[in-house]
Amino acid sequence: MKTKCDDCGGNLTIDLVRAEGICDVCSLVHEHITTDADTNSGSSLGEGRHNEAVNRDAAHAGARMGGRMNPFGDRFDAAGQRLSQQQRRIARRMAQLDRSSQRDTDPMYVQLMSTIRTMFGKDLAAAVEPMARAAARKLTPAQEAVRKTLTPGERRRLKCPKTSICRAGGEQHPELRGGTDQENLQIMALAIASIAARWFRTVSINEKQLMENYGITQKQLGNARKVISQHYQERVRQRWAAKPDQLNAAAAREDELDKVAQNLNDCLAKRLSEPQLDAVMQAFFGVMSHIGEPSVDAPTSNVAISMIAGCVMYNILTRMGLQNGNLNAIAKAVLRSGAGIKSRLEELNLRYQNGEFPEGKVLFGSEDNIATDASKDSQKYP
Repeated sequence: MKTKCDDCGGNLTIDLVRAEGICDVCSLVHEHITTDADTNSGSSLGEGRHNEAVNRDAAHAGARMGGRMNPFGDRFDAAGQRLSQQQRRIARRMAQLDRSSQRDTDPMYVQLMSTIRTMFGKDLAAAVEPMARAAARKLTPAQEAVRKTLTPGERRRLKCPKTSICRAGGEQHPELRGGTDQENLQIMALAIASIAARWFRTVSINEKQLMENYGITQKQLGNARKVISQHYQERVRQRWAAKPDQLNAAAAREDELDKVAQNLNDCLAKRLSEPQLDAVMQAFFGVMSHIGEPSVDAPTSNVAISMIAGCVMYNILTRMGLQNGNLNAIAKAVLRSGAGIKSRLEELNLRYQNGEFPEGKVLFGSEDNIATDASKDSQKYP
């Protein structure tokens, strides 16, 4: 043990809490790592173990230490053949390493967290960790015992989401799941980040762009989002998970419109000239503002803002004579179907004809120029 100063040779006063030695003469601070019986580090962990990396993701229920191998070394292999002395030494060494390692019983959780960090960064990964744990870890034995006493619907929702997502569709519909483990992890990561934007108030993400980047289909994302959200909500009801502090509905609706408007602009930029696109987008924002969107008090607030945006955009293109070949592009941009947009437009028109939706005049009125009414409100949306 070092007790003399390297500079002046004075005696050191040892501070075990800070692992430092301070010279009584010149006050020079020396690093002082204790490896004796005070910490038991030398005899049980080895002199270099104070710098060992620890699996932080395994430091909770669901992870356990090693110890499944015989530390004394077996004399026979699995086939009953006697092991040589060298083979026994190797087996004994492997058992010692096994006992001193952390083993996660749900390794897919570690892979999922790594995928989320790669796709969205470490800050978002830390924020969504509770949902990722719920999606990729099995219930504890105590929770599983409670699950068996619940109703069939509750038991179904409490099934491990990773199993449902990775096996979705079975042999008949394999398109509902990813083709590889990595694709399934990316689907789950995107679904968790999408849900967390509303439930945990994390940064809003553009699902459509990420789906294109990673080759994820709308069906895959929709199925994963449904399974994970239902499972987490059931955990919250059973008080096995923290209740999310959900984003205000008005703010969430505004965020969603921002993403949808960007996607519509991107898809139409490839199909329209620049003057046409400018006119269409100006009319779009004017009409949305005229009907009170985005707002939870708008007459269309009971309909998803993405569907309303798709209907308004298709109506504008139709009245401008630019609708040919653009319905599917609009539907893809708002993550809806073309048939759904047409059906919703018909329903809104019926409400307007019955006097239940007077704001719909800007959509279904007889004006030749749709910007006549909309231009008054075109500056309300930033």
